[in-house]
Amino acid sequence: MNAVPTARAERRASALIRAGALSMLALVAVGVTRLVHGSLTSRATDQATYGLVGIMLAASMIASLLLPGGLSSGIAKFVAFHRGAGDVAGAWAAHRFLSRLGLASSVGLGVLSALLVGQLHQLDLLDAISLALLTTTYSLYTLDKAAMYGHGLVAQYARIELGTSLLAIGSTVIVIITGQSAYLLPLCLGYGSFAVLCRRQIRRHRRAEGVTEQGSFDRRQVLTFTILGSIGTLASAGFLQATQLLAGHFAAPAEVAFLAATVALIAPLYFLPRAMALVLFPAMAGAHGSGDRSAVRQQVDASTRGLAVAMTPVFLVGLLAAPLILGLYGGSEYSDGANVLRLMLCASYFGILQVPSVNALASGAPAQARIPVLSAVVGCLAGLSVVIATAGPLGAAGVAVGYLVGTAITALIPVVVVWRIHQLTWAGVLTRCVMLIGAGALITELDPLRSWSWSAAGITGVVLVVALVVLWGDLRRLLSLLRQGRTPLADQDPDPQTGPPALKGVAP
Repeated sequence: MNAVPTARAERRASALIRAGALSMLALVAVGVTRLVHGSLTSRATDQATYGLVGIMLAASMIASLLLPGGLSSGIAKFVAFHRGAGDVAGAWAAHRFLSRLGLASSVGLGVLSALLVGQLHQLDLLDAISLALLTTTYSLYTLDKAAMYGHGLVAQYARIELGTSLLAIGSTVIVIITGQSAYLLPLCLGYGSFAVLCRRQIRRHRRAEGVTEQGSFDRRQVLTFTILGSIGTLASAGFLQATQLLAGHFAAPAEVAFLAATVALIAPLYFLPRAMALVLFPAMAGAHGSGDRSAVRQQVDASTRGLAVAMTPVFLVGLLAAPLILGLYGGSEYSDGANVLRLMLCASYFGILQVPSVNALASGAPAQARIPVLSAVVGCLAGLSVVIATAGPLGAAGVAVGYLVGTAITALIPVVVVWRIHQLTWAGVLTRCVMLIGAGALITELDPLRSWSWSAAGITGVVLVVALVVLWGDLRRLLSLLRQGRTPLADQDPDPQTGPPALKGVAP
């Protein structure tokens, strides 16, 4: 009696694992691109110039969150929701509407960001044009990436991401070798090429599906979600980028460079959670569309446990080896920013743990979708209050403390809400992981860890072994879960449906 549901669940898990692996590969390419770009730029310029490059990058990222961030979330959610409900025409109608809004807002925000930052930091004409192009192309990049996932084109997305990342890296190398100062143009080229290729692939996919009728969707609900999504992403992801702008106001130029380097370095730590989010958000939206609440529970439970267990050892190494990491990234003069990096690492740990819970809530009913937005706004306001109080005397470290406080608050609310809604048993694993991170942060106060040495390397090795021993049982359960997703049964096609599932009237 339970063979078919079990086969479907395992097949779904296998598909998510494959999609997650492809997403991980693509995001590694994205992270390597930003690391190579940042490292080469920091070594080719002085700290003041690199700090300005960081400010322009942050401004473009923040501008892309004002409306394109919410629009991209809307595309990923409502395209997948309508597909999960069997309404392919509705999925294409929602995509077309949101994509047009995204194109117009991307161009407008590109011009606006160049004008504002140009006035505040006296940008020359080349930098202003580069900033406008980067804001526009990055905004389109986020929109089209979401569309690819919403339509289930994960493999095609991964190939395009890899190719355009190589293009951006090659362009960066050329700019540095030739001594040019157009440091943002390689990223513009990569993101712009990505948008062109994705839109071409999406048009092919629509023709292949042969959708001719005009679909319908709840425009008011879509716009409401888009606005809330923009507010939430601006208050969470925008806060991270704003740390560089805040440092530019409160801290010395060298400390601005520390924060710019830190933001670039912590980006790779989001590879796994972002890969999960790219796959899970449309998958959860589709599950909500088909009325499968148990699938949402299974996905948020497994992904939260997986993130906590897999990322804790990585963050511990980052905390203890912070001086070495910064020195390798930008040179020996960057090692002085180790405490800033450590504070931002602790903040990012909480930001990563919340990702599955945020996706579970945002992909659900409107009342649930508002919870991550509220938590992000509350956390951002609290963090900014701490920045105002501490950044004056502490400089960049004060900005990092504010970001840590704000991110911890932002993460706590959705995790607790999902914990209670789905009655999950996370207490043991989350307690172990958070206590290990806390212990690692305390150990960094030891004198041998204030700089990198053989003693610091030995301490790091011992702490890592202890962490693996503490988490060994959780790691074994995680590996067992991954193996179950690859069983032969998961590759069998369950009994075919007699037709597409009916739209059950469940609002996303």
